Amino acid sequence: MKSGLITAVHRDIKQKQRYHIDVEGEYAITVHEDILVKYNLFKGTELDEAFCREVLIAEEKHKAYLGALRYLGIRPRTSSQLHSYLVEKGFSTQIAEEICQRCMEHGYIDDEAFAKQWVDERLRLKPRSPYMLRMELTQRGVDRAIVEDAVRGVSRQAELDAARALIEKKVRRIEGAPNPDEERKLLSMLMRKGFSHAIIQQMREELRRRSDS
Repeated sequence: MKSGLITAVHRDIKQKQRYHIDVEGEYAITVHEDILVKYNLFKGTELDEAFCREVLIAEEKHKAYLGALRYLGIRPRTSSQLHSYLVEKGFSTQIAEEICQRCMEHGYIDDEAFAKQWVDERLRLKPRSPYMLRMELTQRGVDRAIVEDAVRGVSRQAELDAARALIEKKVRRIEGAPNPDEERKLLSMLMRKGFSHAIIQQMREELRRRSDS
Protein backbone atom coordinates (compact mmCIF):
# COMPACT_ATOMS: atom_id res chain seq x y z
CA MET A 1 0.00 0.00 0.00
CA LYS A 2 1.62 3.24 -1.13
CA SER A 3 1.40 6.59 0.61
CA GLY A 4 -0.34 9.60 -0.88
CA LEU A 5 -3.81 11.10 -1.20
CA ILE A 6 -6.94 8.90 -1.24
CA THR A 7 -8.60 9.80 -4.52
CA ALA A 8 -11.55 7.38 -4.53
CA VAL A 9 -13.40 4.87 -2.33
CA HIS A 10 -15.61 2.19 -3.93
CA ARG A 11 -17.95 -0.19 -2.16
CA ASP A 12 -17.53 -3.82 -3.21
CA ILE A 13 -20.50 -5.00 -5.27
CA LYS A 14 -20.74 -8.45 -3.64
CA GLN A 15 -19.24 -7.90 -0.20
CA LYS A 16 -21.11 -4.84 0.97
CA GLN A 17 -18.97 -4.39 4.08
CA ARG A 18 -15.72 -4.10 2.14
CA TYR A 19 -14.36 -1.04 0.33
CA HIS A 20 -11.72 -0.59 -2.36
CA ILE A 21 -9.45 2.41 -1.86
CA ASP A 22 -7.55 4.24 -4.60
CA VAL A 23 -4.47 6.28 -3.73
CA GLU A 24 -3.24 8.84 -6.27
CA GLY A 25 -5.63 7.40 -8.85
CA GLU A 26 -4.52 3.77 -8.45
CA TYR A 27 -6.04 0.88 -6.49
CA ALA A 28 -4.24 0.50 -3.14
CA ILE A 29 -6.15 -1.76 -0.73
CA THR A 30 -9.49 -3.28 0.17
CA VAL A 31 -10.62 -2.90 3.79
CA HIS A 32 -13.59 -3.77 5.98
CA GLU A 33 -15.94 -0.89 6.72
CA ASP A 34 -14.91 -0.99 10.40
CA ILE A 35 -11.32 -0.20 9.39
CA LEU A 36 -12.55 2.38 6.88
CA VAL A 37 -14.38 4.30 9.58
CA LYS A 38 -11.80 3.81 12.35
CA TYR A 39 -8.96 5.24 10.25
CA ASN A 40 -11.05 7.78 8.32
CA LEU A 41 -10.09 6.28 4.97
CA PHE A 42 -12.20 8.58 2.85
CA LYS A 43 -11.51 10.63 -0.25
CA GLY A 44 -9.09 13.45 0.51
CA THR A 45 -7.31 11.72 3.41
CA GLU A 46 -3.51 11.88 3.20
CA LEU A 47 -1.63 8.66 3.94
CA ASP A 48 1.99 8.56 4.98
CA GLU A 49 4.15 5.43 5.15
CA ALA A 50 3.73 4.82 8.89
CA PHE A 51 -0.04 5.28 8.68
CA CYS A 52 -0.23 2.86 5.75
CA ARG A 53 1.57 0.18 7.76
CA GLU A 54 -0.82 0.69 10.68
CA VAL A 55 -3.84 0.35 8.40
CA LEU A 56 -2.49 -2.84 6.80
CA ILE A 57 -1.85 -4.44 10.19
CA ALA A 58 -5.28 -3.39 11.49
CA GLU A 59 -6.98 -4.85 8.41
CA GLU A 60 -5.07 -8.13 8.81
CA LYS A 61 -6.04 -8.40 12.47
CA HIS A 62 -9.65 -7.58 11.70
CA LYS A 63 -9.74 -10.22 8.98
CA ALA A 64 -8.26 -12.77 11.40
CA TYR A 65 -10.81 -11.85 14.08
CA LEU A 66 -13.77 -12.26 11.73
CA GLY A 67 -12.33 -15.58 10.57
CA ALA A 68 -11.98 -16.69 14.18
CA LEU A 69 -15.62 -15.83 14.93
CA ARG A 70 -16.79 -17.86 11.94
CA TYR A 71 -14.64 -20.80 13.02
CA LEU A 72 -15.88 -20.64 16.61
CA GLY A 73 -19.46 -20.31 15.42
CA ILE A 74 -19.43 -23.84 14.02
CA ARG A 75 -18.78 -25.52 17.39
CA PRO A 76 -16.75 -24.92 20.59
CA ARG A 77 -12.97 -24.95 20.13
CA THR A 78 -9.89 -24.79 22.32
CA SER A 79 -7.43 -21.91 22.21
CA SER A 80 -4.88 -24.24 20.63
CA GLN A 81 -7.31 -25.26 17.89
CA LEU A 82 -8.10 -21.61 17.12
CA HIS A 83 -4.42 -20.69 17.05
CA SER A 84 -3.61 -23.55 14.65
CA TYR A 85 -6.56 -22.62 12.43
CA LEU A 86 -5.44 -19.01 12.07
CA VAL A 87 -1.84 -19.96 11.32
CA GLU A 88 -3.04 -22.47 8.71
CA LYS A 89 -5.06 -19.65 7.13
CA GLY A 90 -1.84 -17.69 6.65
CA PHE A 91 -1.91 -15.31 9.60
CA SER A 92 1.28 -14.73 11.56
CA THR A 93 1.86 -16.41 14.92
CA GLN A 94 1.79 -13.01 16.60
CA ILE A 95 -1.61 -12.12 15.15
CA ALA A 96 -2.96 -15.61 15.95
CA GLU A 97 -1.89 -15.22 19.58
CA GLU A 98 -3.42 -11.75 19.80
CA ILE A 99 -6.74 -12.92 18.34
CA CYS A 100 -6.83 -15.93 20.68
CA GLN A 101 -6.29 -13.62 23.65
CA ARG A 102 -9.02 -11.32 22.42
CA CYS A 103 -11.45 -14.22 22.02
CA MET A 104 -10.63 -15.46 25.53
CA GLU A 105 -11.25 -12.00 26.98
CA HIS A 106 -14.66 -11.91 25.30
CA GLY A 107 -15.51 -15.42 26.48
CA TYR A 108 -15.60 -16.91 22.98
CA ILE A 109 -13.07 -19.57 23.96
CA ASP A 110 -12.71 -21.09 27.42
CA ASP A 111 -10.53 -24.19 27.68
CA GLU A 112 -11.78 -25.08 31.16
CA ALA A 113 -15.43 -24.96 30.10
CA PHE A 114 -14.55 -26.82 26.90
CA ALA A 115 -12.85 -29.65 28.83
CA LYS A 116 -15.72 -30.07 31.30
CA GLN A 117 -18.33 -30.01 28.54
CA TRP A 118 -16.27 -32.50 26.52
CA VAL A 119 -16.10 -34.95 29.44
CA ASP A 120 -19.81 -34.61 30.27
CA GLU A 121 -20.95 -35.11 26.67
CA ARG A 122 -18.58 -38.00 26.03
CA LEU A 123 -19.78 -39.88 29.11
CA ARG A 124 -23.40 -39.23 28.17
CA LEU A 125 -23.28 -39.83 24.42
CA LYS A 126 -20.07 -41.70 23.57
CA PRO A 127 -18.78 -43.47 26.70
CA ARG A 128 -15.04 -43.22 27.23
CA SER A 129 -12.56 -44.19 29.92
CA PRO A 130 -10.77 -41.39 31.81
CA TYR A 131 -7.62 -42.39 29.94
CA MET A 132 -9.30 -41.84 26.56
CA LEU A 133 -10.82 -38.57 27.74
CA ARG A 134 -7.36 -37.34 28.74
CA MET A 135 -5.94 -38.33 25.37
CA GLU A 136 -8.73 -36.67 23.39
CA LEU A 137 -8.44 -33.39 25.29
CA THR A 138 -4.65 -33.42 25.05
CA GLN A 139 -4.90 -33.93 21.28
CA ARG A 140 -7.01 -30.77 21.15
CA GLY A 141 -4.29 -28.78 22.86
CA VAL A 142 -5.87 -28.41 26.29
CA ASP A 143 -3.37 -27.68 29.05
CA ARG A 144 -2.50 -30.73 31.18
CA ALA A 145 -3.67 -29.13 34.43
CA ILE A 146 -7.06 -28.29 32.89
CA VAL A 147 -7.37 -31.82 31.51
CA GLU A 148 -6.62 -33.37 34.89
CA ASP A 149 -9.11 -31.09 36.62
CA ALA A 150 -11.88 -32.04 34.16
CA VAL A 151 -11.18 -35.77 34.27
CA ARG A 152 -10.78 -35.77 38.06
CA GLY A 153 -14.51 -35.25 38.28
CA VAL A 154 -15.22 -38.60 36.64
CA SER A 155 -16.34 -40.90 39.47
CA ARG A 156 -15.73 -44.63 39.57
CA GLN A 157 -19.45 -45.10 39.05
CA ALA A 158 -19.36 -42.92 35.93
CA GLU A 159 -16.43 -44.94 34.58
CA LEU A 160 -18.29 -48.17 35.35
CA ASP A 161 -21.43 -46.88 33.64
CA ALA A 162 -19.36 -45.97 30.57
CA ALA A 163 -17.85 -49.46 30.45
CA ARG A 164 -21.29 -51.05 30.82
CA ALA A 165 -22.70 -48.88 28.04
CA LEU A 166 -19.92 -50.01 25.68
CA ILE A 167 -20.41 -53.65 26.62
CA GLU A 168 -24.18 -53.46 26.18
CA LYS A 169 -23.79 -51.91 22.76
CA LYS A 170 -21.73 -54.91 21.65
CA VAL A 171 -23.74 -57.57 23.52
CA ARG A 172 -26.91 -56.58 21.68
CA ARG A 173 -25.43 -58.17 18.58
CA ILE A 174 -24.79 -61.46 20.38
CA GLU A 175 -27.48 -64.10 20.71
CA GLY A 176 -27.67 -65.28 24.31
CA ALA A 177 -24.84 -64.87 26.82
CA PRO A 178 -21.30 -64.21 25.46
CA ASN A 179 -19.14 -67.32 25.05
CA PRO A 180 -15.52 -67.29 26.34
CA ASP A 181 -14.13 -65.99 23.04
CA GLU A 182 -16.73 -63.22 22.85
CA GLU A 183 -16.06 -62.34 26.49
CA ARG A 184 -12.34 -62.04 25.76
CA LYS A 185 -13.01 -59.71 22.83
CA LEU A 186 -15.34 -57.53 24.91
CA LEU A 187 -12.82 -57.19 27.73
CA SER A 188 -9.99 -56.53 25.25
CA MET A 189 -12.07 -53.69 23.82
CA LEU A 190 -12.32 -52.13 27.28
CA MET A 191 -8.58 -52.52 27.74
CA ARG A 192 -7.86 -50.79 24.42
CA LYS A 193 -10.13 -47.94 25.43
CA GLY A 194 -8.10 -47.41 28.59
CA PHE A 195 -10.43 -48.62 31.32
CA SER A 196 -8.79 -49.49 34.63
CA HIS A 197 -8.01 -53.05 35.65
CA ALA A 198 -10.59 -52.87 38.47
CA ILE A 199 -13.35 -51.83 36.05
CA ILE A 200 -12.42 -54.58 33.58
CA GLN A 201 -12.43 -57.17 36.38
CA GLN A 202 -15.89 -56.09 37.48
CA MET A 203 -17.19 -56.27 33.94
CA ARG A 204 -15.73 -59.76 33.63
CA GLU A 205 -17.68 -60.80 36.73
CA GLU A 206 -20.88 -59.25 35.40
CA LEU A 207 -20.49 -61.02 32.06
CA ARG A 208 -19.94 -64.34 33.78
CA ARG A 209 -22.95 -63.86 36.01
CA ARG A 210 -24.91 -63.24 32.83
CA SER A 211 -23.62 -66.54 31.43
CA ASP A 212 -24.53 -68.42 34.61
CA SER A 213 -28.08 -67.10 34.74
